[in-house]
Amino acid sequence: MSILVGTASWTDPEFIRAGWYPDEVKNDAEGRLRYYADRFPMVEVNATFYALPTVETVGAWTRRTPEGFRFFVKAHQVISGHPSEPGRLPAVLRELPFTPDKRGRIRRPSREMRDAVIDGLLEALGPMGTKLGGILLQLPPYVVAGDAQRAEVERIIARCAPVRVAVEFRHRSWVAEGERERTMDMLGARDAAYVCVDAPRIDTASAMPPIAEVTCPELAYLRLHGRNAATWHTGTTVAERYDHVYTRDEMTEWLDPVLEMAERAQEVAVVFNNNARDHALRNAADFRNLLQERASEGG
Repeated sequence: MSILVGTASWTDPEFIRAGWYPDEVKNDAEGRLRYYADRFPMVEVNATFYALPTVETVGAWTRRTPEGFRFFVKAHQVISGHPSEPGRLPAVLRELPFTPDKRGRIRRPSREMRDAVIDGLLEALGPMGTKLGGILLQLPPYVVAGDAQRAEVERIIARCAPVRVAVEFRHRSWVAEGERERTMDMLGARDAAYVCVDAPRIDTASAMPPIAEVTCPELAYLRLHGRNAATWHTGTTVAERYDHVYTRDEMTEWLDPVLEMAERAQEVAVVFNNNARDHALRNAADFRNLLQERASEGG
């Protein structure tokens, strides 16, 4: 079994402002990734949520990381269904049909546009080879469970094949009574990973409950967003919304579930997304230490 612990992004400006990167690399894109990859075995690529990368950029990322490193790449906004600025897409893709919102953003991409963006992302990721751990499909919190929504998720997973997809649902309807089994069966039938979530323990549809599930024998996935209930709906930036430092006790709650997930999947990705200052980086290192302590105890 392999448990890979890391953070959501290595380029977050919060990490630089917090002083986690030493002076000699903090302004050097290549140096930052090499420094990060010397300390963690995996990372989520957040930049791909906003813009498709070039093959050259992906090749550079790949060369700067050691053998066995894993990238989990977040699907572009058009793929996941978030509003997206047309100007962030290559010119040829902007010409494909879509329904705009009042601000001119892509609100409902046509199937043709969505498929073209998927294909463009997969082509760009080619240089990663075995370092590509999978694509993270993070659905918007307003996407509720339903037949049409389920069918589109299935279609996206199929379009991404043979690259594995990890799906993060952000509306509780997907794991509600009567729906949870359908959701897990859908993912399992398509060799896609259910993304387990740690979020504030509040009664709101957008805060997913802490469910530990494995739907894919090759990959299990956990994302930890912090437990700041006060800013979950009011935070105007990612750093504000996820401003939380996990305590040892809070992280220990996930120790046994992660180890059990590792018994059922070849790899487990544990991603800290509490990207305020250097909270995620410190918590990722702390969680790795907890795993090492448990291993030394023989547990």
